[in-house]
Amino acid sequence: MKTKLTTIAIAISTLLIPFFASGQEQQYLEPEPNNSYTFDMSPRNELSVSIGSVSLFGGIFDIFKIVAEGVGNGLANNQTNTRFIGTYDLEYYYQVNSWFRPGAKFIYEGLTTTIYDSTDALVNHYNTSTISVMASAQFSYLNRKHVKLYSGIDFGIAVIFDDNKQSSHLSTSLFAFNITPIGVRIGNDNIFGLIETNIGLDAIIKVGFGVRF
Repeated sequence: MKTKLTTIAIAISTLLIPFFASGQEQQYLEPEPNNSYTFDMSPRNELSVSIGSVSLFGGIFDIFKIVAEGVGNGLANNQTNTRFIGTYDLEYYYQVNSWFRPGAKFIYEGLTTTIYDSTDALVNHYNTSTISVMASAQFSYLNRKHVKLYSGIDFGIAVIFDDNKQSSHLSTSLFAFNITPIGVRIGNDNIFGLIETNIGLDAIIKVGFGVRF
């Protein structure tokens, strides 16, 4: 009798072991809910265009011209009319991982400045264009599927073309540098909008849009 009971118990155990084993395996392999965005889900190439305000460098350079013209004519008596043409960017980035993307940017900035003396006689007129080509690196510190917060740093070369009444077609090259304290990108896997603040040769504040592919 004991032998029969032992045999039955062994048989039942043999049948139940695979059942429990498969249940444990199924529980282990069941994926967790995907509440966060995975880097592998996103295209890695980004191309964007933007338009913005005057750059910090452009603003300082314009003030320098106004002060320089006023030294000989009496600064308080001069009148100045400055027209900002705009700052325009074309940028490309490659997403290496979820938080780092190197790239490059091309920036054009234009200003016209007209200076009159106290009798409204023309003292000088400037058409200033600055073209910058910079290597860029951006670092994301908030990565969500539809929102990214980031900062960045850029360096390269800039050429200033300055046509004016007194001496035309002057050009100067200089080291270009820019810091992006904070930027925001909002969009999906294929298209996004952006807003940035900058210190240097890029617009102090700019907006734009881009595509991922």
